[in-house]
Amino acid sequence: MLRSIVFVALISALMAPAIAHARDQQRNYTNRQQCRRMTKQIHHFEGTVLKLAKDRGNTLWFDATAQHIARLKDSRADACPEWAKQRTAYGRAKIQAEQVKQMMIMAGKMALKYFTGGWM
Repeated sequence: MLRSIVFVALISALMAPAIAHARDQQRNYTNRQQCRRMTKQIHHFEGTVLKLAKDRGNTLWFDATAQHIARLKDSRADACPEWAKQRTAYGRAKIQAEQVKQMMIMAGKMALKYFTGGWM
């Protein structure tokens, strides 16, 4: 009887971390549609609602919208691994540097076409 109780306690102690890990893995499941929906919401609030609040001069609305955008970005970073790197300053700087690099490449190609008369 005592052996069976000790055996059950030992199995329970060994299984608890595995069960907790499985629950964490379920929470980390990424739904791509949810990530796209949050990205669209962020673009909508940044492009339309925030601009409208600024144009109307409503500082409370502007501040509340900015806080809502920050919460959406945090939620998206928690749910979507590809957006999690934007949470850090290094990640944002790296993305901005890559965007500037791509813009310079495109500007160089356009200048080459302009100065060669479209031959290159």
